[in-house]
Amino acid sequence: MLNRGGVGTIIQARMGSSRLPGKVMEPIRGMPMLGMVVQRLQRTALAGPLVVATSDGRQDDHIAEFAKSVGANVFRGSETDVLGRDRKSVV
Repeated sequence: MLNRGGVGTIIQARMGSSRLPGKVMEPIRGMPMLGMVVQRLQRTALAGPLVVATSDGRQDDHIAEFAKSVGANVFRGSETDVLGRDRKSVV
């Protein structure tokens, strides 16, 4: 769901953190941290297009599915090929 107008926001999220793997999906008050961030950004006065950017690796499938379920757009690209990311699109 694309919001009209406002400031576009990109949230970078991945499961492969070296210090706390999966931290974006850790619950805060019963909701994954990513969900709390998305909901708060959706309520801001300047809310525009909201995109969760994650890798195209299987380990991040859960992030993509969850982000879509809470109304965010999802961009998936290579974790290592920065130049190749522009060949992907928002899904």
